[in-house]
Amino acid sequence: MEKYELEVLEIKGEKIETWKFKINTDNKTSIKLLKEIVDYINGTNIKLVIDPIDKVFANIYLYPQDIFTPPDRDFFIERINKIVE
Repeated sequence: MEKYELEVLEIKGEKIETWKFKINTDNKTSIKLLKEIVDYINGTNIKLVIDPIDKVFANIYLYPQDIFTPPDRDFFIERINKIVE
Protein backbone atom coordinates (compact mmCIF):
# COMPACT_ATOMS: atom_id res chain seq x y z
CA MET A 1 0.00 0.00 0.00
CA GLU A 2 1.27 3.44 -0.91
CA LYS A 3 1.87 5.97 1.84
CA TYR A 4 0.38 8.97 0.14
CA GLU A 5 -3.22 10.04 -0.32
CA LEU A 6 -4.59 10.98 -3.69
CA GLU A 7 -6.84 14.03 -3.71
CA VAL A 8 -8.40 15.82 -6.65
CA LEU A 9 -8.41 19.55 -6.03
CA GLU A 10 -10.20 22.10 -8.12
CA ILE A 11 -7.92 25.04 -8.86
CA LYS A 12 -9.17 27.85 -11.09
CA GLY A 13 -11.89 25.57 -12.42
CA GLU A 14 -9.48 22.74 -13.26
CA LYS A 15 -9.43 19.40 -11.46
CA ILE A 16 -5.84 18.55 -10.54
CA GLU A 17 -4.54 15.24 -9.12
CA THR A 18 -2.67 16.00 -5.91
CA TRP A 19 -0.57 13.65 -3.83
CA LYS A 20 -0.58 14.35 -0.08
CA PHE A 21 1.77 12.85 2.51
CA LYS A 22 2.99 13.69 6.01
CA ILE A 23 6.61 14.39 6.92
CA ASN A 24 8.36 14.46 10.28
CA THR A 25 10.53 17.58 10.07
CA ASP A 26 12.74 16.33 12.92
CA ASN A 27 13.80 13.29 10.85
CA LYS A 28 16.99 14.17 8.93
CA THR A 29 16.55 11.30 6.46
CA SER A 30 13.03 12.47 5.61
CA ILE A 31 14.26 16.04 5.09
CA LYS A 32 17.08 14.79 2.84
CA LEU A 33 14.56 12.83 0.74
CA LEU A 34 12.24 15.86 0.60
CA LYS A 35 15.20 17.91 -0.69
CA GLU A 36 15.68 15.30 -3.45
CA ILE A 37 12.02 15.79 -4.41
CA VAL A 38 12.47 19.59 -4.44
CA ASP A 39 15.63 19.28 -6.57
CA TYR A 40 13.79 16.92 -8.94
CA ILE A 41 10.85 19.25 -9.48
CA ASN A 42 12.95 22.41 -9.98
CA GLY A 43 12.48 23.49 -13.57
CA THR A 44 9.35 21.35 -14.08
CA ASN A 45 5.68 22.22 -13.97
CA ILE A 46 5.22 20.24 -10.72
CA LYS A 47 4.34 22.28 -7.63
CA LEU A 48 5.01 21.48 -3.98
CA VAL A 49 3.12 23.00 -1.06
CA ILE A 50 4.14 22.56 2.59
CA ASP A 51 1.29 22.85 5.11
CA PRO A 52 2.58 22.77 8.73
CA ILE A 53 0.47 20.72 11.14
CA ASP A 54 2.46 21.50 14.28
CA LYS A 55 6.12 22.05 15.26
CA VAL A 56 7.18 18.60 14.01
CA PHE A 57 4.82 17.41 11.29
CA ALA A 58 3.77 18.94 7.99
CA ASN A 59 1.59 17.83 5.12
CA ILE A 60 3.24 17.96 1.71
CA TYR A 61 1.17 18.37 -1.45
CA LEU A 62 2.62 17.55 -4.87
CA TYR A 63 0.72 18.38 -8.01
CA PRO A 64 1.55 18.83 -11.69
CA GLN A 65 -0.06 21.31 -14.06
CA ASP A 66 -1.25 18.39 -16.21
CA ILE A 67 -0.50 14.77 -15.13
CA PHE A 68 2.40 12.92 -13.51
CA THR A 69 4.49 10.99 -16.04
CA PRO A 70 5.37 7.35 -15.24
CA PRO A 71 9.01 8.30 -14.37
CA ASP A 72 7.70 11.07 -12.07
CA ARG A 73 5.34 8.60 -10.37
CA ASP A 74 8.13 6.07 -9.80
CA PHE A 75 10.49 8.71 -8.40
CA PHE A 76 7.90 10.19 -6.02
CA ILE A 77 6.46 6.85 -4.86
CA GLU A 78 9.95 5.57 -3.98
CA ARG A 79 10.87 8.66 -1.96
CA ILE A 80 7.49 9.18 -0.33
CA ASN A 81 7.38 5.57 0.86
CA LYS A 82 10.80 6.09 2.51
CA ILE A 83 9.82 9.47 4.01
CA VAL A 84 6.64 8.10 5.61
CA GLU A 85 8.23 4.86 6.94
